Amino acid sequence: MAKEVYAIIKDRILSGDYNTGEFINEQALAEELKVSRTPIRETLARLEWEKLVTIIPRAGAMVAPAELNAVKEAYQVRFVLEGELGRRAALRATNGHIEALEAIKRKCEGFVDTGTQDDLNAISREYRTVLDSAASNKTLFELSELLYNVSVRVWQSIPEKDAHAELATALITEIDAIIEAFKIKDGDAAQKAMQDAIRYYTEKLKKLF
Repeated sequence: MAKEVYAIIKDRILSGDYNTGEFINEQALAEELKVSRTPIRETLARLEWEKLVTIIPRAGAMVAPAELNAVKEAYQVRFVLEGELGRRAALRATNGHIEALEAIKRKCEGFVDTGTQDDLNAISREYRTVLDSAASNKTLFELSELLYNVSVRVWQSIPEKDAHAELATALITEIDAIIEAFKIKDGDAAQKAMQDAIRYYTEKLKKLF
């Protein structure tokens, strides 16, 4: 149950259901999820380490702001980590991984005109799960995931009408390039695809902020 509590609270933060600066009511959450406050507190402590909440003594846990400098720094490090993640994944990819990515790509194509940012976040999670499986390096993925969580929240503040379709198209382009790299087990091509995506998001941030 502790893993479920962690997943629920983190998802609410990343999706914007909990607003920046909002205090998380431990008692209300424990009653809602039908658990004691222990797994709630353990989750909040972990999320503080992940820089998603700030625990204030005698006040509680507050949703941390998605600070722009922290996001930029996260992308700088992700450039290296994601490149290696892509390389490892391409060299170890199976037909099952390729088929999973093709299904994810088709789903993402359906979200270009009608989806929401939450839809894109969910698709990104599915995509990253396949990368994790193919790369088969738990430490590398956990570090990449930590920085992904820091950086992904900033896109919740961008009006969908201005950026959603473009972000969806960028994700499709990235997945398509990874699929092609997986098919021929080209680690260099996969590394480039992952790093090109990071460059895109970095440049997008510069233009928007």
